[in-house]
Amino acid sequence: MSDKNDLISFQKAWQIQVTGLRLVEFTSDHNSFAVYDKDSELRLFNHSGQELWHRKTGYDLVSISLSDTLEVLAVDSDKHSVLFGQEGETLWRKRPFPAVFGRISASGEVFSFVTTDPAIFGTDRSLRVKWAYRNLMKRPSDLAISGAGECVVFPCSDDRGEGLGAINHAGRPLDAFMGLDRIVSLSLAADGNVALALSARGHIFCMNLLRGSGIWKGAFGSDLIGVSYASKSGESLAFSAAGQLVKLDNNGLPVWEHLMPDRLLKASITDDGSAIFYATERGEIGMLGQKTGQVGNCVVFKETAARPVSATHKSSFMKVWNIDLVGSDEQQSRLYLWKGQDGVEYCLVWDGGEQLFCINDLGEEVWNNRLSGTRVIDIAVSSEADMAVVVTSSGVIGFDLSGSENFKFFGQFKRVHLFPDAAMILLDSLGKCKFYLSSDHFSHQIDIEERITSFSVVGARLLLRSDKALYLLNSEGKIEKQISFENSISCCNLSSNGEFVLLGDSSGRVIIYSLELEVVFSYQLAGMITLVEYNREFETLFVAGEDEDVVVLNRRGGEMFKVSLTGRPALMTSHEAGVLVGTDLDQLGLISSEGQILARYTSPHKLKKMLPCHRKMSMIVLADEALTCIAAVVSTGTGKGAE
Repeated sequence: MSDKNDLISFQKAWQIQVTGLRLVEFTSDHNSFAVYDKDSELRLFNHSGQELWHRKTGYDLVSISLSDTLEVLAVDSDKHSVLFGQEGETLWRKRPFPAVFGRISASGEVFSFVTTDPAIFGTDRSLRVKWAYRNLMKRPSDLAISGAGECVVFPCSDDRGEGLGAINHAGRPLDAFMGLDRIVSLSLAADGNVALALSARGHIFCMNLLRGSGIWKGAFGSDLIGVSYASKSGESLAFSAAGQLVKLDNNGLPVWEHLMPDRLLKASITDDGSAIFYATERGEIGMLGQKTGQVGNCVVFKETAARPVSATHKSSFMKVWNIDLVGSDEQQSRLYLWKGQDGVEYCLVWDGGEQLFCINDLGEEVWNNRLSGTRVIDIAVSSEADMAVVVTSSGVIGFDLSGSENFKFFGQFKRVHLFPDAAMILLDSLGKCKFYLSSDHFSHQIDIEERITSFSVVGARLLLRSDKALYLLNSEGKIEKQISFENSISCCNLSSNGEFVLLGDSSGRVIIYSLELEVVFSYQLAGMITLVEYNREFETLFVAGEDEDVVVLNRRGGEMFKVSLTGRPALMTSHEAGVLVGTDLDQLGLISSEGQILARYTSPHKLKKMLPCHRKMSMIVLADEALTCIAAVVSTGTGKGAE
């Protein structure tokens, strides 16, 4: 990354939602954009996302192009060309040639089309052909036209390979750039002098068409699908379908990068490089405005006050079932939740006294076992291995899932993980991880110099955590990936849906990783991070730090909310309505993705642990004297709180 990255950030200025979005095009001056939806409706919006007009086209459009004069050139599925006027009226619909798609110049005076032949035609406003280019071996996948029609560029191929062709206003070919690879996206400067081309392998080429020479080139990954060129600043934008946005300076160096929460249909950068327009496959269209002088390679969230909860929106906490525990001030109860091969969700619980018991998702006891004279430190279960492993203060005990003891050995350990093939990882009191192929077959010690403090299950692998590093461990006890950090890791866990690794550090940085430890999102907050949860459905991150606020980062809306419950957040898990938070003063709060407190409930017992369960709207709450399944119910009627 360039050092400029430290001075660039973007903030979402506005967004709108277009249901059934199929096509979208922005004007070159970015003062308007046109959209076409699945209901055959064509709409025009201004640069602030306000609708100017809409109309039913009556045609199945496959291509639209928008001029700065606010006229829309379209091609329909019958290969007719259609021109819509500034108010949406149909000026004409013609078929002098079978068009596949077309482009209108910013001036609105010059059109260019790709036809089925294949050929490229240049026409005037009345669709009279001014020139035709037929020297094509295959149909071009894209086409770009300059502001006044001075130049048209397109992907082409010949005996030299794949490349970029160009035609001037008189229909004469300019020198082609060949041997580039297959071109999948094009963007052209307003005056037609500079072209930007993206290849199928993710290479971007910036070329001066008049001089016939290259300006710069770079490789940014094969998943990119589009590029956009800022004519005034010389900067560029590249984007992927997965949601990645990369802003490049005039030398082709990345200066800002961000992963959007939704898949992208299209993105475009303004001429001066100060704003980015985007459209997602979900139908969201919005603008990101650049903010200079702020540190951060991300979209900056706008702090907003939460809107009041609707009077018709009712939420409440209700107990589904409850089991009393012995309780102990000296010894903390333990809980492990898993889904069995029979599809039933089970809990293995140590009550803090002498009972180790298994219950099903109805709260019914399946089996129990007495563990006298010891305390349970950690529990791991694998339904595939038909085994549960319990780390106690005196050693390790293995059970089959019917409750029968299988093995026991002595040792001082703090954590345990059980792989599906019954291999184990045990973390000892010195912070070293030992790999066992089976209970009686020690294999090796994991070769990590740093002291391991904890670990998390990540799919079929294990994520080890030291003070300033993460290690991804496979089921053979080998390290697949390592990431080091400048600041101490203050929290690290798997998201409730099991799809992401969530990390917070002592400096206030919060990061979402994929299960392969690739960065999905990062953001800088103030102070040490203590809890992180991510609700994928709402694309919202919930973060707790050293103070009593829960920070809500809504990635779709680009908004940030701060929510206060009674006490400091100590537990957090995702919920269908947002997130459930438990505080150190034993209050449960249901918080929406828009920063609203939907419901509160104060537990009569000391909260110890909270896990999501497969029962809709529910969670399993472990307290010092009770194990409870609690439903946080959201409805439009009147609800009663938990009793």
